Amino acid sequence: MARRLMLFRAVMALAFALILLRLLQLQVLEGRQNRRFAEENRIRVLPRTAPRGPIYDRHGRLLAGSRLSFAVRVVPEELRVAGSPDAVGALADLLGLARPEVEAALQRGEGRRAAIGLLSHADPETVARLEEHALYLTGVTVVADAARHYPHGSLAAHALGYVREIGPEDLARQESADRQAGDLIGKEGVEKMCEVALRGTDGGDQIEVDATGRVVRTLGTAPPTSGRRLRLALDLDLQRVAEEALGNRVGAVVAMDPRTGELLALASHPCYDPNVFTRPLGRREWQRLNGPDRPQQNRATSGLYAPGSVFKIVTAAAALEGGACKEETRFFCGGRISLGKWSLRCWKREGHGPLNFLQGFAQSCNVMFATLGGRVGAEKLAEMARRFGLGERTGIDVPEESRGLIPTEAWKRDRRHEPWYAGDTYQMAIGQGDTLVTPLQVAREVAVVANGGWLVQPHLLVSVEGEAEQPRWERRSVGLRPETLAALRAGMEAVVAPGGTAHSIASPEYAIAGKTGTAEATGGEPHAWFAGYAPAEDPRLVVVALVEHGGHGSATAAPIARRVFDAALSPAGRRAGAQE
Repeated sequence: MARRLMLFRAVMALAFALILLRLLQLQVLEGRQNRRFAEENRIRVLPRTAPRGPIYDRHGRLLAGSRLSFAVRVVPEELRVAGSPDAVGALADLLGLARPEVEAALQRGEGRRAAIGLLSHADPETVARLEEHALYLTGVTVVADAARHYPHGSLAAHALGYVREIGPEDLARQESADRQAGDLIGKEGVEKMCEVALRGTDGGDQIEVDATGRVVRTLGTAPPTSGRRLRLALDLDLQRVAEEALGNRVGAVVAMDPRTGELLALASHPCYDPNVFTRPLGRREWQRLNGPDRPQQNRATSGLYAPGSVFKIVTAAAALEGGACKEETRFFCGGRISLGKWSLRCWKREGHGPLNFLQGFAQSCNVMFATLGGRVGAEKLAEMARRFGLGERTGIDVPEESRGLIPTEAWKRDRRHEPWYAGDTYQMAIGQGDTLVTPLQVAREVAVVANGGWLVQPHLLVSVEGEAEQPRWERRSVGLRPETLAALRAGMEAVVAPGGTAHSIASPEYAIAGKTGTAEATGGEPHAWFAGYAPAEDPRLVVVALVEHGGHGSATAAPIARRVFDAALSPAGRRAGAQE
């Protein structure tokens, strides 16, 4: 009996010794590390997204700002829904989301004890449902947040762009090293180009939770720092007029100061409302945004079109500079120009008869311009086109821009494996064939004539908060003789004078100079162009209007430009714009 008692005492002593040693290990040897683990299990950080910097128009009117929103944050490892064996499905039902969306979000935060964003902009009904079920939810928190908001809806959407959750392709870039899944990032337009300035610095709340993951108290708050303010060259009133004038027609309108390259309006249709990207996209919205109408494409900067007769400005410049003609040079148009069995028709089938350079320019005579192209040659035409900025990106401060195409003999030989024919030169001289331009490039081309021979860089951004305001534009001389510029200006003024193709838009209040264009296009009616500037004697505004498959430029595109000119230059037009 005594032996058993001693054995029992020895076992108990050994057990207590082991316990004592374990306590010593936990409290002394590993105490600091265990305290850290305990803190990590007890303390959480709820991130708060920094409000993006506001964007204003040239007069200080808000184009993009922030408004109060509610964000749902989840700690994946702590997600529980009392009474439900399927916490993910139950949470998806409460949020009104599809289960795969919730699963994908939770997978992004797997292995992390920080809260991840699950729903960026919860509506009041969703927030109310979460509050009703708060006693049964673990690891789910609703926080007040700042959401991007575009107060004018679709107005200027292609210039502004939009924000959306960062994607895998963005996370893979080196400049996104400090970003993580769920963060918002600028997509397209100014939002993308000025992401660093607009982003701001996120903040957060440090909270204490109990063993079930429910919030006990807030320990501290680091307020987010808003992004910087931007001021753009856009004029809200002029942008609205440009979009209304374009209406439901597919196309683009550009309004630019020819002296500085500041873009006062940049319209493209079909359009979209960037506010739709601040919430989960429904199937119908997704299909429309990615449908055949391509509403997200900025046709002003990336749409590629045959220029038609607006290219004749380049042809005329090449001919005048090369000595192929003067203002008084005379031509004869019999309705066509022939090369063996091949012929190119003038738009006026019976022909214009005898006419001089200015008359041919005013009436956009294909025969005269094809003749000039033949005299100059394809290489000189291409060289002059490049001097006017065609076939290259303009450098505008939005990411969506196409280069366009100015074909050459070498290009056709390499790409088409065909020789260059004289007919190709004739086609190029009247803006047909393989030549492709954007409406923004055409605005730049016209600005050369308006500002006295300078190729300007179009831009939207005027100033960034915290940076010294300075000219954000560059320009280079095209190298045209004063006599050439004078003849081009006289020709463009004649287009809107009696007998010109755009006389119908002449204004009694100010003089307009311009060029109409009707460019043949596959799959329908020709594309309609108008490109011009005003006032003709002291140009302050260039306007380019393009309507896809719009028919004749004089009938479709020119009246759109006139409405924009009126809004900017006519006293009555300015008053109407201010009232809207």
